[in-house]
Amino acid sequence: MLNALQNTPLWVYALFVLLCYLGIKALSPTRESRTSLLITPPILLAWSLYSLNLSLHPALSLGFWLVAVLVGSAAALLIFSSKDVRLDAKGTGLMLPGTSKTLVLYLLLFAVNYYFGYAAEVHPQLSNTLPVMLLKACASGIASGLFCGRSIKFYQVFRSLKIAPATNP
Repeated sequence: MLNALQNTPLWVYALFVLLCYLGIKALSPTRESRTSLLITPPILLAWSLYSLNLSLHPALSLGFWLVAVLVGSAAALLIFSSKDVRLDAKGTGLMLPGTSKTLVLYLLLFAVNYYFGYAAEVHPQLSNTLPVMLLKACASGIASGLFCGRSIKFYQVFRSLKIAPATNP
């Protein structure tokens, strides 16, 4: 295990620190812009899709990945709450209450990608087998789906708050 950590590129540690910082920052109320709600899912889906090995049974891998994305999205719709979410002062984004769910989500995404990157380096012959490829497709799809579902949930909240008439107390 120590050898794996020593041979990990520095940019991976930088990414880990960034994700930890963003996750810890999400423990307190944060602002989420409309743009980030729209841009994050396609970027993560593209990254997730790019990370798949589609050399062996591409249709099967894509099918597993797509189902996993849908499952992850559905789970996120249930996990993330719209309670106490409100429009920001300018009405261009949302103010989200602090939650540990975002930190867990970031660490999950990192762990999935780190594990499969490590496995590919240590056991390249095993990482090219169909069961491992399908497992990676599922894990990557669920992690990406969780982000997508979160964005969908909060974008729906954003739209409903923009449409709702402002009420004065």
